[in-house]
Amino acid sequence: MEEAEQPASAPVWATWAIAFLIGLATVTAAAFSWRAAQIGSTAAYADRQSISETVRVEQAEVERTIAIAAAAREYVRYRADYGVAVALDREAARLAASGSGRLADVSRSEADALREGATRRAAEAGVFGRSTIGTDLLAPTVTPRSFDITARRRALEAEQSTALDSPGKLNPSGFAQQADDIRHRVNGLVRFAFTIAFAVLLYTLAEVSTHRRRSAAFAAAGIVVYAAAVVGCFTTYFFA
Repeated sequence: MEEAEQPASAPVWATWAIAFLIGLATVTAAAFSWRAAQIGSTAAYADRQSISETVRVEQAEVERTIAIAAAAREYVRYRADYGVAVALDREAARLAASGSGRLADVSRSEADALREGATRRAAEAGVFGRSTIGTDLLAPTVTPRSFDITARRRALEAEQSTALDSPGKLNPSGFAQQADDIRHRVNGLVRFAFTIAFAVLLYTLAEVSTHRRRSAAFAAAGIVVYAAAVVGCFTTYFFA
C-alpha cells in the first residue's frame, strides 16, 4: 500500500524570511504606537494652553466690562455736572444783564470749576483716555464730550495687550484646533498600528501553513498590507 503524498513544506530560507518579516512588522507597529504616545502628550499640553488662555480671555473681557460700566456711570455724572455748569452760565448771564457783574463772575467761575472737576474725574475714571482728552484738563470745553463705548472698549483691549504683565496675543481656539489635529494624527497612527498587526497575523499564518502555495499567499498578502500601511502612515500621520 502506497503512503499518501505529504504536502511540500516551505524551505528553511522562507521560514527565516517570514520570521524576519514578523519581527520587522512588530517593530514597526511599536514605532507607530510610540509616535502616537509622543504626540499625544503634545495634545494634552495644547488642551491645557487652550483652557488657560480661555480663562485669561474671559477674565480680560470681565475686566473690560466692569471698567466700561464704571466709565458709563461716571459719564452720566460728568454730563450732569456739565448740565449744572450750563445753568450757572445762564445765571451768570442773567446777573450780568441786571448789573450784578461781580456775582456773574462768581457764577461763571463756579461753572468753570465744575467743568474742570467733572473732566478730571471722568479722565481718572477712564471715561476718556488722557492721550485723547488733550488740553481739556487745563481748559475744559464748554460743551461735554461724547462717550463712545465701542472706541473705549478697543482702547481697553489695546491697553491690556500692551501691559507689562500681558501674556501677548491670546489664541485659545488655535490651541484647541491644534489639540484636535493632534488627536486626529494619534487615531491615524493607532489605526495603522492595527493594520501592521494584521500583517503580523498573515505572516504567522504563512509560517504555520504546511502548504507551500498557501504559505506564499499569506506571506504575499502580509507584505502588501505591511507596505500599504507603512507608506500610508509615513505620508500622512507620522511626520505631519
